[in-house]
Amino acid sequence: MNLLLKYRVPRNIIAHSKKVRRIALRVARELRRNGFEVDLELVGRGALLHDIGRSFTHGLDHGYYGGKMLREEEEREEVARIAERHVLGGISRDEAERMGLSARDFLPETLEEKVVSYADKLSESNKMQRLEKRLGSKNILFKRMMSLMREVDSMRGKVQELNVYAVLRDSKGRILVMKRREPKIWEFPGGGVEWGESPEKAVRREVKEETGLKISKMKLLCTTSKVYRKGNLNKHSVYIVFEGRGEGKVKFGEEHSMALWADLKKIRKLELGWNVEPIVASLSAKIR
Repeated sequence: MNLLLKYRVPRNIIAHSKKVRRIALRVARELRRNGFEVDLELVGRGALLHDIGRSFTHGLDHGYYGGKMLREEEEREEVARIAERHVLGGISRDEAERMGLSARDFLPETLEEKVVSYADKLSESNKMQRLEKRLGSKNILFKRMMSLMREVDSMRGKVQELNVYAVLRDSKGRILVMKRREPKIWEFPGGGVEWGESPEKAVRREVKEETGLKISKMKLLCTTSKVYRKGNLNKHSVYIVFEGRGEGKVKFGEEHSMALWADLKKIRKLELGWNVEPIVASLSAKIR
C-alpha cells in the first residue's frame, strides 16, 4: 500500500487493485481446495501492486512499467512479473517489440500470474465486453485473454458452454430426431459453437456434419440453459435452438445410430436427453 501512495497511484486505481486482490485471493483459495499449489501471499501482494504502472501510463505498456518500478523498489521478482504479465492475457515477444518494449515475452506462466490476470478481468461486470469492443473478437490479444479465462475457469471447476440445436421438419411437418450411440438417448442435431462463430453459422455447420442436410427457412425457436455437475466440473450449458426445413437426404455419422422423422406425440414417448425436454415443451406450447 505504501508503494501505491509513494507513486501517487490514483484513488480509483487503488480501489480497483484492492478489489482485484479480494477476487484473486478467493480464486486462489478455490484452486488450493481443488489440489493446486498456489502462493496466497504472492497472489495478494501481486494483485495489490499489479496496476502500479498506471501511475505512469494507462496504455497497454502499464504492466511493463509497473514491473520496472517494482524491481527498482527491490520487490520480489515474482511480484514484478505479475505486474508486467497481467495485461489482457499476456503480450508476446513480437507484440512487445512492436510496442517498443523489451524484446521478450510478457505472458503469464505461473498460477499466481494467471490468477491475478484473471481476477483483473472479473473486477468489472462489463470489462470483457469493453475489451472485445475495443480489440475485436478475432484479435489475437483478445483470443489469448479468453483462453486464459477458460483455463482458470476450468481449474476452478467452472465451465460455461454455448450450444446450438436445430428442430428440422420435412415436407410433412415431421421433426428429425437422432439416437445417440452412447448414452442411448434421442436428441436434435446440434453441438457446440466454435470460437468466433455465430450461432446461425454453427447450427448450419453442425446439421451438415451430423445429418448431411441443409437448413432453409431458418428462424429462432427458443433458448434454454442448465447448471449441473459433471465429474469435478460445475457446468453451465446454454442452448440456442433454431427451427427450419431440412433439405436433402439424412446421413448420420459416428455419434448417432439412428435417425427418425416423427411427430411430437411420438417424440414425447422416446427417451429424451434432459437438454432436449425443454425444447419439446416449447414446441408443444406452440401448437396448443
